[in-house]
Amino acid sequence: MHFRHAFLSASVAAFVAVLPISGMAETPKDQLVIGLSMTNLLTLDPAEAVETESFDVLNNLYDRLIEMDAKTPSTLVPGLAEKWAVAEDGTITFTLRDGAAFQSGNPVTSADVVWSLKRVMTLNRGPASFLRELGYSKENLETLLTAPDAHTVVLKPSEAINPEIILYTLARTVGNIVDSKTAMEHQEGEDLGKAWLTNTSAGSGPFVLRRWSANDAVILDRNEAYWRGVPPMRRIVIRHMPESQSQRLQIENGDIDVARSLSASDIKAMGKNDAIAIQKVASGGFYYLAVSTADPIFAKPEVRQILTSLIDYDGIGTAVVGDYGVKRQVPVPVDYAGAIPDPGYLVNVAKAKEQLAKAGYPDGFETSMLVLSDSPFVEIATAIQGTLAQAGIKAEITQGNGTQVYGKMRDRKFSMIVGRSGGQMPNVLGAIQAYTSNFDNGPKSTQTASLAWRTSWDIPELTRLTSEARSEMNAEKRIALYKELQEKFLSSSPPLFAIAAATQPSAIRANVDGLVDQQSRSPQWYYVSKTGK
Repeated sequence: MHFRHAFLSASVAAFVAVLPISGMAETPKDQLVIGLSMTNLLTLDPAEAVETESFDVLNNLYDRLIEMDAKTPSTLVPGLAEKWAVAEDGTITFTLRDGAAFQSGNPVTSADVVWSLKRVMTLNRGPASFLRELGYSKENLETLLTAPDAHTVVLKPSEAINPEIILYTLARTVGNIVDSKTAMEHQEGEDLGKAWLTNTSAGSGPFVLRRWSANDAVILDRNEAYWRGVPPMRRIVIRHMPESQSQRLQIENGDIDVARSLSASDIKAMGKNDAIAIQKVASGGFYYLAVSTADPIFAKPEVRQILTSLIDYDGIGTAVVGDYGVKRQVPVPVDYAGAIPDPGYLVNVAKAKEQLAKAGYPDGFETSMLVLSDSPFVEIATAIQGTLAQAGIKAEITQGNGTQVYGKMRDRKFSMIVGRSGGQMPNVLGAIQAYTSNFDNGPKSTQTASLAWRTSWDIPELTRLTSEARSEMNAEKRIALYKELQEKFLSSSPPLFAIAAATQPSAIRANVDGLVDQQSRSPQWYYVSKTGK
């Protein structure tokens, strides 16, 4: 078994005993073993992580003041805060619960909450963008975020804003609360514990990070002193398994409990296996094609317009994306209140060739396309490459891991990329704001999580409209702004093309309870148990 050889490396040999032996009927009853591709798991520091794979782990190591309900993500439920109240001026007061402690044994206090959120802004990495969207900065948080006593946190709005937007933002990974005392004991220089927190944990969540070996394995042990109660699973083991066939073989043999990086054909093949349940969870995010407006070719709106005629949305949605998504040309899930219908783009090679000639490229042009070396990213890129070629556009595909692909996108050094965005909130704004907000297009901007910024797309009007929608308190007016925002995005010759609304398909052994019912964007393993089936 390929993984066993990898796992016997010196770095993790001590933990091999926790893994099932090939041929066993099932994994240990108190362990959940997950197979997936870890190529995009880059960091476990809550103030730096912006990747879905990191979110899945962090969601189980850390707690937030409030959380999205596991079964109904649009519902906010208490976390470390047992209650909260919103004043007329938008000020939110959180009351922390008694008895919550970090894995170190230190009690969770309001000082930790304030330190954690200010740390995000001080380090100024990707997650800081989510708070900057709300008007917060390192400077103004000094007065807007306070801890009157050990159990109270007060957060004032920086500007007129819908408090619901603030609450949803704090319920995401950016709101993870870190043990400030322990992190500062490991500070190097003035990094606020960043180097140490990259591959360890200092949270109050249901699990504790025991080991992370990049592109190999992640091992979490349960937090025996967790304030909600001891989790049923003693250990969570995540194994790096980039090949779908390997995942399918091992989940069918009972060597793993969950497979999350499967091809469409393998998912379909296992659909008739009574020992395995197939779950598809809408993520709120999208598979997209992005082009850089810093590239002289794609800087021309007339060239970007051509691409809508050279993406086979129907074919990709049916034959390529499959269980990983649903065809969608607007970067907002169709079932969100205020979502507009697709514009109906169709493949039209003849029209594209005619437009290319008018744009000064009668013979097409050569370009390059970056893509994660996972399904369905590679398959989407290959399908787009084929249609582009029909119009004379030769796109050379380069595959890589998260650092190689998204790293270049964050550095704004690319021409084309096939990627996936994540929905930050279960509403129109949460889905589209990464596409429509870019308040500082300069190279040293703090809005590095914005896809608009990453594509060097300077959009003051769309940014203003995004901010206006964020601030609108009246529900009817807010829906109208949401629709206007989507329509103006599509009519602005964007460098971002939504291809499919992303879903996360998972194959789950039938004896695993509490995971199949979850509809949250990141799994909550605290609720998982196993039966004797």
